[in-house]
Amino acid sequence: MSALRKMLNLPPKEPKGGDEGNTAVADASVETPLPEAGEGRTSTRAPAALGWAEEEESSGRSAARKAGRVAIWLVIGLAAFTGVRTWVFPTKAPAPVEQTDPQAEAKKNNVPEAEAQQVAARFARSYMNWNAQDPDSRAKELEADLAKGIDPKLGWNGAGVQLVAQTIPGPVTQVGGKRARVRVDVRVSTVTGSGNKQQTATSWRGLEVPVAQGNGRVVVTGEPAMVGMPTAAGYTAPDGPEADSQLSGLTRDTVKDFLKSWAAGSEDQAAAPGADIQPLGSGLTLDSLDSWVVDAGSGDKRLGTATVRWKLGGAQIQQTYQITLTKVSASSASRWQVEAVTAKTA
Repeated sequence: MSALRKMLNLPPKEPKGGDEGNTAVADASVETPLPEAGEGRTSTRAPAALGWAEEEESSGRSAARKAGRVAIWLVIGLAAFTGVRTWVFPTKAPAPVEQTDPQAEAKKNNVPEAEAQQVAARFARSYMNWNAQDPDSRAKELEADLAKGIDPKLGWNGAGVQLVAQTIPGPVTQVGGKRARVRVDVRVSTVTGSGNKQQTATSWRGLEVPVAQGNGRVVVTGEPAMVGMPTAAGYTAPDGPEADSQLSGLTRDTVKDFLKSWAAGSEDQAAAPGADIQPLGSGLTLDSLDSWVVDAGSGDKRLGTATVRWKLGGAQIQQTYQITLTKVSASSASRWQVEAVTAKTA
């Protein structure tokens, strides 16, 4: 224990009862006069005669003792900081927490949009079609998309005549729990009166159809509801580019000749080489080129705007096009030709 006390730099142990004799023995290393036969001198008893001798501590042993003392204090400090219990019974690392995506979880309860639009559009066509002379046909068509147990009349009193020309499915509003509402725009023709007084009125109707994902497919869950149609919204077109008056005058006849050929089905003869312009179809003729303006710019490709008046179905209809011109060179001559025709974007 004396070595451990030295390493920890502890004070020497105090003598207890019965140790006085040992202290006296230690003191015996002091010079004690001993009589010698025939002589009056003194001599010193060596400590080795008592069984031990002090030795001076070497520098190596001193450094080792200091290092050991530091190591022991480190171990004691670590035990106090972490707790001895964790050395004997180490705690297990917590299981990693799985990160969840709230949006992905919510989508699991959504109705498939494409299927919902398809079912709602088909259902809306049958729902808005009715004929008092044939009520059973409507009921059979509706039953194909209705959830089982719902009356296929869906509030119709069995009177009147209405025909559907077109249905356009729109946005799907998810409401959770695999349920949704589908907006459908329906073009209907309503017949009123009879005989010479019979009239047909055509209009658009907005319809919202409630749907849900059932056993393996999307079904309609109840009566749809008619809703309002969108109203007109304001729009201010950006300022157009400046005009190139000179090039507009030089290419006006080129554009007019192309439009005549396009209406006649011979657009390939008037268009630039390699141009891919689809034919307009029969029954259309050019009445007039009301205006032609080339945008200011440079290069061998230029954009222009043409206001055209067509004859179609016994009427005249005015339309606006954006026409792309390209400069075509052959030998030493060059000319402008039409490369593309699209609708004008305001």
